[in-house]
Amino acid sequence: MKRGTLMASLVALAIAGYALAQDHPATEKKQPTGAKQPTTASVADSTVTGENICLGCALQHQKGAAAQCSKYGHRHALKVTSASASGEEHPEMEGWVLHYLDTDNAQSVIKEHHGETLTVKGKVYADERVLEVSKVEVSTQPEHPKTEHPKPEHPKQPEHPKK
Repeated sequence: MKRGTLMASLVALAIAGYALAQDHPATEKKQPTGAKQPTTASVADSTVTGENICLGCALQHQKGAAAQCSKYGHRHALKVTSASASGEEHPEMEGWVLHYLDTDNAQSVIKEHHGETLTVKGKVYADERVLEVSKVEVSTQPEHPKTEHPKPEHPKQPEHPKK
């Protein structure tokens, strides 16, 4: 019995030591090969161009996700094709998917402009991959026609006979 308790205690100590070592500043954290690094500034006023994609539609078409955009609506994000901040281009951001911060300025791009190419000015929070919209310019119309999703039907109420 004592041997089992001793062994369990040693395993717990080893796990705790490993966990603490991972958080130690001297421990070098390696990024996976091919991982794109955030820009040097974690928050920067930027101009970003890209396609306004619906995450649900994209995942449904590319990976077979069970998205229900027709029931719950589209949830857009910007798939970056080019970005600049402080007059410098940031090619490392190409391919990023930036999620819109829910603000008054972002409502039109969150809910509309499905598949359109947009140029958005605002703050990019690089570590979080979030875009705080200050201004939007629609560059092109979508390549595929916009599909209207049916609105949920409510059962008709029976008419009451008139007295």
